[in-house]
Amino acid sequence: MRRKPLNTASRSKLSKYAKPLANLAILLADAGSRLERRFWKKKLFAALAPMLESRSDTTLVQTLDYLYSTNYRAYDELAFAIENTVESPAIGDGSVDVLLLAAPILAWSTYNIPSGKIDESTVALFTELLHKNVLSEHSHLVLTNMLFSPDQLPESYTSAAELARQLGQAAVDKALVRIDTENLPATQSFLSDVRYLIGAIAVPSGQPAFKWQVESHSNGVLLSKEEVLENWRVVGSQALQKIMPGCLLELMLPNGLYNACREAEKEARAYSVRASAAFLESALDVPPQKICASVGAFVDRGEIEEYRIGFSLEGSPDVVHGVVWPLIGEEYGNEPDPVYERDIESEPDNPVIRSKIEALLKEVGIRKITVLEERFPLEYCEDCGSPLYPNPEGELMHAELPEDSELPNTMQLH
Repeated sequence: MRRKPLNTASRSKLSKYAKPLANLAILLADAGSRLERRFWKKKLFAALAPMLESRSDTTLVQTLDYLYSTNYRAYDELAFAIENTVESPAIGDGSVDVLLLAAPILAWSTYNIPSGKIDESTVALFTELLHKNVLSEHSHLVLTNMLFSPDQLPESYTSAAELARQLGQAAVDKALVRIDTENLPATQSFLSDVRYLIGAIAVPSGQPAFKWQVESHSNGVLLSKEEVLENWRVVGSQALQKIMPGCLLELMLPNGLYNACREAEKEARAYSVRASAAFLESALDVPPQKICASVGAFVDRGEIEEYRIGFSLEGSPDVVHGVVWPLIGEEYGNEPDPVYERDIESEPDNPVIRSKIEALLKEVGIRKITVLEERFPLEYCEDCGSPLYPNPEGELMHAELPEDSELPNTMQLH
């Protein structure tokens, strides 16, 4: 899966610490057999562990940035290896495997979407429900006492690794873990957003961790991930309504932190568009046929970074709301270009994503869709920092609800 580096601006010469890491990733990418891959992978993972323990984020980011622009296959190998090392730290004598787990929840509400500390009984309930509906009988789960917003997830690889070691050790010891919620960042308020239950599982080495890995005793058939997800949605949604009242919820499949977050980020985009249509129809008392959508590609340093969708009302040029549709992973349609002086209007479009957005807008009943040919720079409001969205004429505007709408203009869309 294609990943975006954390800081593509850093293209300087590799440091003495980054060079060996880059070389190992290149050798792994060039391996010609499973035997050779196993050899280089073991060396790469061994090199990563002490870096994560010593909080060497700078070296990791610099190496990723360098490989992103020079050897994409090696970049992908390194990114995958870093994520795996972060999520599954080595604990004890190697007889037990651990995994940093995330259970994403898509939510939208005209009220604030809850986040933060949850009580002991709720932690116990979700631990039991995940055990029964998602995890294998071999797994032991420890959940934190926290409903995380995206703003409160670990920002760096090393901070995620530290959390994984803390929770992983607790899962091995079958001990409770409680997060100090006082020092976590504040949660931004959006109409549609993601929340996460975070924990760790410990499982004897070689044993299955999830129900979709376990064969049925009666017929030897594996449960599909879709079946596991459906079961989790039924029981999880009922329990979550108690701590997320007034929210429409869609649960996603729990998995390792990075995979779960990427999948949630992808699904959250379509979820935000659906929430937008429902919100505008209710708040402005207009049918979706009266809502216009303008879709523009926004470019930074030679690549399309995201699409932005500006919503306006029929006959008005004003943008009343907007949604950002970031490109994620393999969706980046253009090979990285180290030369940033290119004219942004010459950047090719991503027709697959654009078509997906158009189809989704039609699905929610919006028929007046303008797909703008112009490529826009990433611009934000100088006063509040909010993204600027295109109107049907291609003007970038601040999204503001009409003064007579039923909801305040402080409500944002993710």
